[in-house]
Amino acid sequence: MNTTIHIKTDIQTRDSAKKVAEDFGFTLTSLVNAMLKQIARTKRLTLSLDETPNQYMIDALKQSEEDVKAGRVISFESGQEALDYLAKEIADEKQATH
Repeated sequence: MNTTIHIKTDIQTRDSAKKVAEDFGFTLTSLVNAMLKQIARTKRLTLSLDETPNQYMIDALKQSEEDVKAGRVISFESGQEALDYLAKEIADEKQATH
């Protein structure tokens, strides 16, 4: 026996989810049913928030790679070493302004 579940969501979310379902060869209804069956069977819910980087992030990653190759980075063996470095930089900056 089938039952109907009413879910409130905004139109953009519904349409985006519908497109993803169709890309995988599902209807939105069949995709939701598959997810519900998996949750019931495994007693787990797995979500992924994978994102495609925007142009700003792509450019920043390229710049980071260039900085590493050019030796314009500082590496630390531990978090404490990084904190000590920052404390010294702050102290040096304060001393330079006085």
